[in-house]
Amino acid sequence: MSRVVGGEFLLGEKEKEFFVRWMWRLAAFLHIEILDYVVMSNHYHQLLRVPGVIKLTDGELLERLKAYYGEESLKVMLFEDALARGEEAVSPLRRRHLKRMGNISEFEKVLKQGFSSWYNRRHNRRGTLWMERFKSVLVEDSLEARRIMATYIDLNPVRAEMVEDPKNYRHCGYGAAMGGDERCRRGIMEVTGISDWKKAAAAYRLYLMERGQIQSRGKTGSITRELRLETLQREGHLQLSELLRLRVRYFSDGLVLGSELFVEEVFESNRSRFGEKRKSGARPIRGMPTQSLKVIRDLRLNPVS
Repeated sequence: MSRVVGGEFLLGEKEKEFFVRWMWRLAAFLHIEILDYVVMSNHYHQLLRVPGVIKLTDGELLERLKAYYGEESLKVMLFEDALARGEEAVSPLRRRHLKRMGNISEFEKVLKQGFSSWYNRRHNRRGTLWMERFKSVLVEDSLEARRIMATYIDLNPVRAEMVEDPKNYRHCGYGAAMGGDERCRRGIMEVTGISDWKKAAAAYRLYLMERGQIQSRGKTGSITRELRLETLQREGHLQLSELLRLRVRYFSDGLVLGSELFVEEVFESNRSRFGEKRKSGARPIRGMPTQSLKVIRDLRLNPVS
């Protein structure tokens, strides 16, 4: 996720629409799979899957360059000329382009830089648009982790009291999927692990809505944010449907999210990054009713708010 500088609410409807179009175009070029996303007025979240080693033939790479840069662009002409001159000429260009593929840091850098340039031109503005380098959490590619992260993302406009039902928010994966976007529908099917769209949509909506308890205020069966926080302070946990309607820092600052085994494996492979006194990696998510998921970072200051 990344936030607009100063937390300002600079992203209107046109800006959100352009951001989403630019995001999909860049993801297609860099071979990044978007499972879910939300673009709010001052920040965005994404649930991304990065493939392993990416292998493209020179023909496939050329077509990808044409789709992204345009058929008459300089980068395309240089690659075509190198192809014509043989392996010695094309090899450095091929390595340079393939090195960018599947690279999250490259994706986020170009996404934010490209959007900033467009935004500044449109609004006669100068300077940085984003507050910081993007935050990321390494999420285990499991059904439970995918589903919780996607639900948390799609509930952003509900927490902000912009809509009562996320299907009515166009700029999130679930809302776009319900509006007919096939790319977002594929993402929901990946989140749920169900390959049939109608079945996946029904299952995800049931999980997302928690049998009608999604209302944030003013309706039977709902509880206010203040009451949720009071319950959390008193009892130490909430029902998952209630927790996901609060701001949970673990999902943006927890560094690693997944099963205990997954978190411990990541910890051991990065052991040198932690202090000598740290003996294990997995930490509980405070307020979570079930502890099947862990994080690697123990947040002490307002982990849930």
